[in-house]
Amino acid sequence: MAQNKVKEKIIQEIKDEMGGTTKELKSIIESQFEYLAYKMGKGEFEGIRLPYFGLFHCNPNRVKNLNHETFQRRKFPSSNRD
Repeated sequence: MAQNKVKEKIIQEIKDEMGGTTKELKSIIESQFEYLAYKMGKGEFEGIRLPYFGLFHCNPNRVKNLNHETFQRRKFPSSNRD
């Protein structure tokens, strides 16, 4: 909950200084993290740099292993039912 208070304070400071609505500012702030999650979920990126946060990347071999492990854990229905 403390993070939400910090985020709200940052949004309020930006709103006071630059204008805009709270909804617009939240959308702008959260969009970069939504994009990062989207690209990481697809596994098709070499690296994404977020200013002041750093470079986010994933080892392709690790993604391959994770995908293989996930596939192995899935249980598929048998097509040979009596």
